[in-house]
Amino acid sequence: MSIAVSADIKPSRLLLLVTGFACLCVALTGVLVSLWMPGPLSGLARAALAAICFLAAALALVLALRGRKAIWLHISGTGQIRVVEHLAAASSRAKPQVVKAGLAQLLAGSTIWPGMLLLRLRLENGKVRTIPILSDSVSEDTFRALSVACRWLISHNTAKARMLEK
Repeated sequence: MSIAVSADIKPSRLLLLVTGFACLCVALTGVLVSLWMPGPLSGLARAALAAICFLAAALALVLALRGRKAIWLHISGTGQIRVVEHLAAASSRAKPQVVKAGLAQLLAGSTIWPGMLLLRLRLENGKVRTIPILSDSVSEDTFRALSVACRWLISHNTAKARMLEK
């Protein structure tokens, strides 16, 4: 059996919904705390607290929206990972624009759960990138294939590290 898999990972709508809800909760918490928090805080301090919570929520939402890019993830039969970020094409006939492409290595801190993958990848330039893959990002078969391939890679990397220690 080969672990080779190629997946077109769309940004998760579920993750965006959960992030938006969390940002809304932070903003509302700031407003409610500034209105009904007991204690001797002045009106200016309460307004500053509400503004800080609101700005933190807005910043988190902007960063979540900015990070929504489609990704092609290619895992070869030998375990080599290639990551290609691309922007969606304006029309269905046009080719998507490639933003970044390069090789990556799966790190040990990756999370593989039945409904979610959080892949920590070290890119060629040394940066670490976490790619969230939820069940609505790819098809069910592709999700299963990615899960199996990542489990194989982690076990293979662990065995390789043990051999190097000896």
